[in-house]
Amino acid sequence: MSRFPTWSSGSAALIALGMATSAVAPIVISAPATAASFSDVNSHWARPFIEALANERIINGYPDGTFKPDQPVSRAEFAALVQAAFSPSEVRSGTVFNDVPSNYWARSAIQKAYRTGFMSGYPNSQFRPNEKIPRVQAIVSLASGLRLEPQGSTSTILRTYRDANDIPEYAEAKVAAATEKRIVVSYPNVTELDPNQQATRADVAAFIYQALVNRNELQPLASSLQASQYIVGSTSTNNGGNNGNTQTASLRVPKSTLINVMYEPTDRLAVAPGETVNMTLMVATDIKNTQGDVLIPRNSQIQGQLVPRYNGSQFLGTQFVAQNLVIRNESYSNLNATSPLLTAQQPTATNVNQGSLQNVAVTAAAQAILGRVTGQPINFGNILTSVLTGQNPNTQTQPQAQNQLIIIDPEADLRLTVGSDFYVRSVASAGS
Repeated sequence: MSRFPTWSSGSAALIALGMATSAVAPIVISAPATAASFSDVNSHWARPFIEALANERIINGYPDGTFKPDQPVSRAEFAALVQAAFSPSEVRSGTVFNDVPSNYWARSAIQKAYRTGFMSGYPNSQFRPNEKIPRVQAIVSLASGLRLEPQGSTSTILRTYRDANDIPEYAEAKVAAATEKRIVVSYPNVTELDPNQQATRADVAAFIYQALVNRNELQPLASSLQASQYIVGSTSTNNGGNNGNTQTASLRVPKSTLINVMYEPTDRLAVAPGETVNMTLMVATDIKNTQGDVLIPRNSQIQGQLVPRYNGSQFLGTQFVAQNLVIRNESYSNLNATSPLLTAQQPTATNVNQGSLQNVAVTAAAQAILGRVTGQPINFGNILTSVLTGQNPNTQTQPQAQNQLIIIDPEADLRLTVGSDFYVRSVASAGS
């Protein structure tokens, strides 16, 4: 049974009104929220957070059965989600925002978020309800509304993030407090906050879930779940990939180590901008310590994803992010290693033909792009579904990328850099 009361008919009417009077669909839909069965989150990194909140009737999806986890969240949507998740006491009286009409779908939620201290407005009595909320604002909002303050040194805590210099000064203390309380979730790399990137529905679901865990209203994610490694400050993300081992120098793979990889099924890959693709790489050459002992032997598996990177809504490129290292059937769940950023290119009908792409693994989305470019259906057979499985990209916010492809030569383009010291449990073999 949910710990939240069933939505009233009045709430349903409010949301229905909001959907009719606003161009932005709210993140919280009050119609009956059943156990999550969203068609587009099965392989998404945030699935446990999303499904748990859906089961608690805090969030819901869209009529077509999707959740749209990578869609940015507006300030009004965020206010509605805060209203659904928390019931804190009011700390100030309401105010009038000139850009929030009396019949605006989220007016009540915005007022409550303001009165309870979760959110504030802008100069000239503006709230900017349809403006997309950055990750840093979402984190500050939660820390403010839940009255969190850092217990340790703010500057020391923020050293967790390699991009700490990008955190606005006003936000530093609240981000530090949220980090201490393990509210911050940062995919694909816990050492990068991406503070000014637009918060997605998945990001917000993860933040809210962790905030409720901090309040002892929900259970923490099991450490065995992949999603738990993206919680900043968790045991799995705070040990440098050590997995509980003694940090012995002879077992250390140092930060900045380069790992050469190979991808056996095909010579190259073709994916669409904005697409998330699961894939497994093989280590191409032994990684050794200074004594010549092999720490990561050739042919070890590195499981991970090709993930899109954005600056706001602008697509920057695709990056491989390691998630799991397998050395002779022994698994390590927190190898912090990434590839360089890979940018998209515009194929033309004259340089695209079926013969030249026979040994290229192409996702369904990439195949569709090739079809649009050539003006005729492109069919590569079973290789498309057997080699790669990815999520459909969201190209609505990046029309310039709709007819572009990212062509990847794994051995040349996916050379991985270790982002933090990593420790194996034992030496694999003596070096020659």
